[in-house]
Amino acid sequence: MTGSRRVAGVNVILIGLVCFVAGLAFDGGFIKGLFIGATVALMVMGAYMVGASTWRGRHSEQDLHEGEHWLPSRDNASDRTDR
Repeated sequence: MTGSRRVAGVNVILIGLVCFVAGLAFDGGFIKGLFIGATVALMVMGAYMVGASTWRGRHSEQDLHEGEHWLPSRDNASDRTDR
């Protein structure tokens, strides 16, 4: 699932780039504003999708379902000698 989300995110970013280039053809007005708005929305949505797939790829599905998170206080807590 993370690979397909990453590919979809890159595709959304590329569509945003196409909207930007298409917006350059207009001199101003509502249509140019529409293309600029679509560019910003698509780029932000694509960046979110790529970032979400990268972050979720670091954790196993089991850890995400059980609610386990890494805590610095529990990292080698029994092996500490500087107490």
